[in-house]
Amino acid sequence: MFSFLFLSSGIIILGQFLIPPSTATYPLLVTDVPTFVRPYVLPYLTEPGVQLNDDIIRLPVTTNSSGGAFSLFRLNGQVNRAVPTHYHSRFYESFFTIKGRVTLWANQEARELGPHDFGSTPPFQNHSFRLNEPDSEFLALITPGGFEPFYLNVSAPWSNPSDAPFPPDRPFPPPNTENAQGAIFDYYPVDYALNNNLQNGTTNDSLHWHNGNNTLPHSAVNPYYIASNWGPKYLHRSLGQVIAPIMTPDQSGNGNYSMSISTVVTRRRRAGEISAGHVFDRPQVFVVLEGLLNIEMLGQCVHMSTGDVAFVPTGTAFRYWSEVAFTKFYLGSNGKALGAKLIEEGEEWPYAVFPSYLS
Repeated sequence: MFSFLFLSSGIIILGQFLIPPSTATYPLLVTDVPTFVRPYVLPYLTEPGVQLNDDIIRLPVTTNSSGGAFSLFRLNGQVNRAVPTHYHSRFYESFFTIKGRVTLWANQEARELGPHDFGSTPPFQNHSFRLNEPDSEFLALITPGGFEPFYLNVSAPWSNPSDAPFPPDRPFPPPNTENAQGAIFDYYPVDYALNNNLQNGTTNDSLHWHNGNNTLPHSAVNPYYIASNWGPKYLHRSLGQVIAPIMTPDQSGNGNYSMSISTVVTRRRRAGEISAGHVFDRPQVFVVLEGLLNIEMLGQCVHMSTGDVAFVPTGTAFRYWSEVAFTKFYLGSNGKALGAKLIEEGEEWPYAVFPSYLS
């Protein structure tokens, strides 16, 4: 028998347990990021934010909540100027656009990232970004954890009684970063001329950008870009899922920088179909991009909608499925986990969605 809790972000279904009920000592759904490592689901835009100009930076996964594995930043804002060019020595930064358009510069390369486009900036690479649309949003998964102090020192707390994603008519002055530079904050500004000669969204017409396939490089030291649905893809036939890896440890390196990011498209769970349980030795984060995703941990099942975030710690049993026709989610981890498993069990697939037939 199921019991239902009706909440603002959806429905929590307390269902069949993956692990003994005695371990479910706290609710899976939260409205603030935990200060210690535990499974949780965070509804869209409910995490606290800080204001930087007219942008709002939120942290749905922090260094503390991930045990130092990574931090996940969410930035919402409108058209603005490029941030000062800089580099980091201890952090690998990735960019994934949710909506709007974002120009990302990395050394002398630049791309205009649209929804679900990706760019990377490894350590010691000069980079900058700029929001180009009136309502833009991107995710930045950064390994290892620990980059939060920089943003906290150049921003101001933000109060948001209306739940707006950002304050469109109340910008702050540009931040003074002089007190947040150097080794402590791992932020090093540089006098570096950016390449603004973008045509058709790219500074390099010798590489495809939304007009042909992109490949994952075999290097962990060079920046690169992957256009949405134009990178490698794999089909897991029995699950009806298409996995599109946009970063693996081959691109991020091993050790503290190790990062895996994929998007996953999944069909509706069939009647009578049982979703497989999983346990991995790496923490993972799910972010719903389209559709509705159910995720079960601690004997609780949360019905996730667009923008909601689920964090799965190392060693936590979980399972997930969709009960609508089409669901897509962002999947990140610091190393090989669910994405790698699905790829290993799948086959190369040239299409962005699953087949129109069942197999």
